[in-house]
Amino acid sequence: MTKELNIKSTTIEKGLELIKDFATKLVGPTIDEVGLLMSDKIRYFRFKNQIKILVKAEEYVKRENIKIKEIPTKILVPLLENASLEEDEELQKKWSFMIGNLADSDQNLQNQIFPYILTQISINEYERLYEFCEKERAYMIDHIKLLDIRKEKGYANPEYSNLSKRVNKVQQEGFHVEGLEEYEFSNLQRLGLLRQLPPRIIIDEFKTEYNDYGGEEWHQIEAEYDPDDYGYRITSLGIKFVSVCEEKKENDY
Repeated sequence: MTKELNIKSTTIEKGLELIKDFATKLVGPTIDEVGLLMSDKIRYFRFKNQIKILVKAEEYVKRENIKIKEIPTKILVPLLENASLEEDEELQKKWSFMIGNLADSDQNLQNQIFPYILTQISINEYERLYEFCEKERAYMIDHIKLLDIRKEKGYANPEYSNLSKRVNKVQQEGFHVEGLEEYEFSNLQRLGLLRQLPPRIIIDEFKTEYNDYGGEEWHQIEAEYDPDDYGYRITSLGIKFVSVCEEKKENDY
């Protein structure tokens, strides 16, 4: 079974060798027995997680009547290895959905980047990213509706005016989601899932006058950044990543 899953414990065994003397003083049996026990437990833990995730993936595929296709080895092997280390139940679900979606013959989602990203984020980061995705979904709906109203009823329509303000506000200020620390925002930006909008520049009002000689009077312009205007927008990669990690019925972006 271990051979089939290709689970390696070289790093663990080397670590045990380094602490052999110290560990021997702490335990009764020989360090070799302890090392074997630890390796077996870790192999079992990873194998159990893999089976749990694959079972959930199969249930998802059957529930959604997904016609599966083969996942390339270079994607599947690291995917299963990384998934086997996941302890969080909610993230295990994301791994199972990812397997089902990558195997879906109706979706062109097979890419190594998606399993890698899922290894790099916490459940909190994922849930906040999902919130950004939902906000972006609502924005897209508003934007499409705005274009339709403009085409059918024109700019003077009251509904167009109100909707236009809402759409422009998102375009200028982005979204704000609570519950993320600064380093978590940085991580999501590092992975290309979020982008921070540049702050707006506030320029004091000024008026150009003519002097006594008929020339223009130039005034110094004072500008400052708006400290409350550093919103975020989810990227196309972020939207696609969320769709890979969710059930197919929610992948309608």
